Amino acid sequence: MTETLLEVNDLNVAFRLASANLTVSSDVSFSVDRGKVLGLIGESGSGKTVTSKAILRLLPKNASLEANAIRFKGRDISTLTEAEFNRLRGTELAMIFQDPVGSFNPVKTIGWHFRTVGKLHRGAGAPRGEIMKEAKEVLAKADIADPENALRKYPHQMSGGMLQRCLIALVMFSKPSLIVADEPTTNLDNLVERQILDLFDKLRRETDASFIFITHDMTIAEMISDSVIVMYAGQIVEQGPTEALMRRPQHPYTQGLVRTARELEGEVETLTEISGEIGTGVHPENRCRFAPRCPLYETACDHAIALRPVEGHGLVRCIKAGQGAANEVTP
Repeated sequence: MTETLLEVNDLNVAFRLASANLTVSSDVSFSVDRGKVLGLIGESGSGKTVTSKAILRLLPKNASLEANAIRFKGRDISTLTEAEFNRLRGTELAMIFQDPVGSFNPVKTIGWHFRTVGKLHRGAGAPRGEIMKEAKEVLAKADIADPENALRKYPHQMSGGMLQRCLIALVMFSKPSLIVADEPTTNLDNLVERQILDLFDKLRRETDASFIFITHDMTIAEMISDSVIVMYAGQIVEQGPTEALMRRPQHPYTQGLVRTARELEGEVETLTEISGEIGTGVHPENRCRFAPRCPLYETACDHAIALRPVEGHGLVRCIKAGQGAANEVTP
């Protein structure tokens, strides 16, 4: 029986600026089942990273957050005090950032990071030998060939791929139930990227952890995700099982992303472009946010911009769901 680990209801995030309030995420609702991977897709500025950071309370001070509820293991964690939430973050909830270099103290060894995390979560009196033994075990699971040597190294002595593996191992060291991975293959070459993706696939099979995997690459989402959410301009425009969404995308924006992913897999010389750019964050309340870039837009679209169910698929924010050349996509 499927168990829901995380449930987010009507999440809204805005940034307070001198000139205006910028809405970054609005009316975002989704759930993540235990042991599953949710792919969170969208181009830069779509709100995917901010949405995930909001769940972990990692937003800057000028951000405001509202939600009907954010339930983790059935408990509404949006009502917790900072002290209560701090006991969850890093143990039950964790995040893997896209820049592993910035996640480590450059003047401390990898072993120091594991010892610090071990003492933080297991108590100051936790035996050092026990911590290091477990560190070596989790580094080995992260495909580090020589864990003992890795623990003696400083971050700058490791390649980007090796350092990303160490970061993944450091997060897994605390055995969190939910892990947010924010584009963890960014800036890695294709071979190392595939190795990191294979590592995530192995970890999801060997542990009971759930993942929110943030990416702008539909091909990566297809490889690693059980279900997918597509975000545009701070809203969810489509969500559903990965196979159904990739085979038969419904929203014009999703169609464009899937079409580009398929073209990249082929031998086309020119990719089909989604013209225009995401807006500034100030959006009219009663207008489709994708309208300036949508080839199917007409004024009637603005009167039905809520998410609606599509039978056998999921949810789509479009009255013309399914229309367009990329409606049926052959893998």
